[in-house]
Amino acid sequence: LTQLWNAHQEGSDRKSVLNSIVDRVSVYFTMIVIAIALAGFSYWIIQDSLQSAVLVLTAVLIVACPCALALSLPFTLGSSMRILGNKGLYCKNTNVVENLTKIDSIVFDKTGTLTLPDENDIAFVGEALSREEEEAIGTVAKQSTHPLSQALSRYYQDVPAGKTRGFVEVGGKGLFAQCNDFKVKIGSTDFVNASASQNNDPISKVFVAINDESRGYFTIGNRYREGILDTVGELKKLFNLYLLSGDKQGEKSRLSPYFGHQHILFNQNPQDKMSFIKSLQDEGKRVLMTGDGLNDAGAFIASDIALSVADDIYHFSPAGDLIVEASQFHKLQQFIRFAVRSIDIVKMSFVISFLYNIVGLAFALTGNLSPIVAAILMPISSVSVVAFATFATRILGKRMLS
Repeated sequence: LTQLWNAHQEGSDRKSVLNSIVDRVSVYFTMIVIAIALAGFSYWIIQDSLQSAVLVLTAVLIVACPCALALSLPFTLGSSMRILGNKGLYCKNTNVVENLTKIDSIVFDKTGTLTLPDENDIAFVGEALSREEEEAIGTVAKQSTHPLSQALSRYYQDVPAGKTRGFVEVGGKGLFAQCNDFKVKIGSTDFVNASASQNNDPISKVFVAINDESRGYFTIGNRYREGILDTVGELKKLFNLYLLSGDKQGEKSRLSPYFGHQHILFNQNPQDKMSFIKSLQDEGKRVLMTGDGLNDAGAFIASDIALSVADDIYHFSPAGDLIVEASQFHKLQQFIRFAVRSIDIVKMSFVISFLYNIVGLAFALTGNLSPIVAAILMPISSVSVVAFATFATRILGKRMLS
């Protein structure tokens, strides 16, 4: 987990465009306000008196409010994060909300994302396993968070757990551990040295070797989340969709109408997934990757936005930017539209802030605004922008995410 977190930090240099705009505007804002204040001072000291010039200088410096501009972004996106969290989508920071509005491509992992991780049709093909061997296989499978391993763990949930030593998990390959008196390997044909002829049938299989002897394989059938393919169909109208899976291509014909024949890739290991996402980015695409955060860590880090689908708290991944409750995944399109509209509220807050400063500065330059009144108006502007951002996002959330 520490390595994944550190790797994510290396890839976390995607800065907020809006924050950069605010930073740049703030620099010019300060220089412009000082220039206006000095110009007003010079005008009034020539036209009236030093006292009037000082009052104008002071009023201009006080009434100008960069705070309203600076607060509009964090308060709007912060309110959006809170609303999204209440609806089942958890954002790592406010930059994620902004970056979510820029994506044009979505890459799906299949197992545990489109399919239910806790409902599978499982059967074993091969030499009969003893009770002790089943106990060892179930125990080793429980050590991994991979959806196929978890499927086997549930399959053997009634089998007593043994003692595990020397557990090793190789991403995209399989598991190894010694349990009781057995050396257990679970994974791909290459990993367990199974016969290649056993791997011809295009269906998800998990091969097993006991004490370096291949014993057979488990066939694991998928059950799709309720309504998930309808959700994919809706997303296809707005985004380029792709499907990457480490499984065999047995279900390609079923999924092709939703993703397109050329947008589905099977037999993909973690490195393949990461390379594919980078190839999309080389074409200028902004990519959201959704899948299992731990097993797809490389692809998550490479993507512009990483979305992890969580059926329970144990699926949390530090490599992800977003975590969505599985029961709310069908609202993904609504979540993205809400994020887009939130940026519109930020822009409206910018406009309110600029209008306040233009009106306030113009009035201060006339010499009719005392520094005391300016000091009262300045925090009022900040409060008004914060209130607008908060209530506008709340109303927007009720309309779009109800």
